[in-house]
Amino acid sequence: MKANRISLAITLGTAIATSAGCANLSENQWANKENLGTLIGVTAGALLGSQVGDGNGRTAAIIAGALAGGYLGKTIGSKLDERDRQALAQQTQQALQYSADGQSRQWTSSHSGASATITAVSSETVERQVAVKRAPSVAAVPNMSLINQPYRSTKSANVRNAPDINAERVASLPTGTTFTAIGRTDNNWIMVGRRGVTVGYVYAPLVEQVPATTTDSTNPSVADTATDLDSLDVATAASKGIDLDAFDLDAVPVEQQVAAQTTCRTLNYNIRTAESTDSQTVKACQADDGAWELI
Repeated sequence: MKANRISLAITLGTAIATSAGCANLSENQWANKENLGTLIGVTAGALLGSQVGDGNGRTAAIIAGALAGGYLGKTIGSKLDERDRQALAQQTQQALQYSADGQSRQWTSSHSGASATITAVSSETVERQVAVKRAPSVAAVPNMSLINQPYRSTKSANVRNAPDINAERVASLPTGTTFTAIGRTDNNWIMVGRRGVTVGYVYAPLVEQVPATTTDSTNPSVADTATDLDSLDVATAASKGIDLDAFDLDAVPVEQQVAAQTTCRTLNYNIRTAESTDSQTVKACQADDGAWELI
């Protein structure tokens, strides 16, 4: 999916650049220097943003690339330096992840005097095909709702190889074990992730999303991203009562396309700099790894 988006951007850029070369720029109202520069910025931004990190880390990279490139580069991005674009991307990520519709987040540059209000305008659920990886011993599901958030077990919970109480038990999660929840099945089971691969299913009432921590009363920070199944080695996990050996970790994962319910959100930016103010509305949707992509 990611490769297809990048390929499309490159192909479009090549096609437009080629067609523009056949006519003088002054005779082609669309293919002017500003728009060709914007196109190059979009492509470069997509390439930069799509190759850095996964999930939340990739979100900030994608948004920063969009702010620097053509998507917002002709407006918001052109008024900010690189440090401000990176900082605003982080705030945008937080707004997408945690702000309720109608709620605003404030951002102020630490050095330039620029500031912004980012308001979550609306949210909608859409269906899209996403690539999901699973251990070979884990049953496939035809559809699910994307989550890609840190979860934890609220009590000792069995992990099974299919979303069914009668399915084979793979392992157990001691109370308080954190993991990445890849998605939720239609019958209310959570897909347990290990470094981006589904290694089993746990019944949803036995786990909960790790809540956001706060640095102060008005500024929600990122959620606790400690994911025991991702970060612990076998020995350390065993000391906490987690048997990583029980999961099929060494097998080459199977990748399949799954119909997934995912979230798209509309944001409004109000940017203020020493020279001017700017307002723009954008839309972002969650990708298969949980990253938010401006569309």
